[in-house]
Amino acid sequence: MTSSSQIAAILESPSAERNKGPIYDMVLGSKVFPSLMENNDNSKKIRVLELAAGCGVHSTYFVSKALAEGMSVEWHPSDPDLEARLSIDARVQRDNLADSIRPANGWILGKAGGTACNDGHRDKGDAGANNNGIGGVEADYSQHHNNFDLVTCINMIHIAPWEATIGLMECAGKTLRKGGILLCYGPYKIGGTAVESNLNFDRSLKSRDSRWGVRNLEDVIEEAKKAGLTFDSYTEMPANNLSVLFRKEA
Repeated sequence: MTSSSQIAAILESPSAERNKGPIYDMVLGSKVFPSLMENNDNSKKIRVLELAAGCGVHSTYFVSKALAEGMSVEWHPSDPDLEARLSIDARVQRDNLADSIRPANGWILGKAGGTACNDGHRDKGDAGANNNGIGGVEADYSQHHNNFDLVTCINMIHIAPWEATIGLMECAGKTLRKGGILLCYGPYKIGGTAVESNLNFDRSLKSRDSRWGVRNLEDVIEEAKKAGLTFDSYTEMPANNLSVLFRKEA
């Protein structure tokens, strides 16, 4: 049963509400999960690490959809922002998903991790270790090497310092099993350019924090290579976003 304090902890993300359906229908449900199940013993759970999980909209929606389709999943949400983690855990309790979704951890990616909570518009939103004690903890993957079938990172790369992307790739490279998949979703530039709305968004991000910005997809792919991840494909999504898939080399 969800307490009144847990209900009060639940935060909202309009952008996550808008994109959760397309991400599942166009990518996770139609491409990623079927591919993982082909290469996995059907009796085993699909283990997922969700980095920069925000306030839990994606966690609960994706798991609910997967369970409804007969899949067995073990979902590990992660966010360096304490308020985001409290929101995730409250949503899990409210939706009775504790058997499938583990308590949120506070891993910081690189020097700072991003959060999609509140549409990424937190003025102090890095949730880094110096953020008045509300930040996360240095990521420790020692118990999770080669453990996950899938790592997801939605709407983080552009609203965090580049060090967070480096940390993301390092984390995925270490924690994914061989043949596992990394899904990154958000706006990107290709060949140094993008549609006008994303270029305007890039300027807006940089005006708020010079370390933020819409990244070149080629730079993200190159960083992934350093961690043993191979670019697989991308899917064009609504609102000029991309879902980009990488695989850990077998």
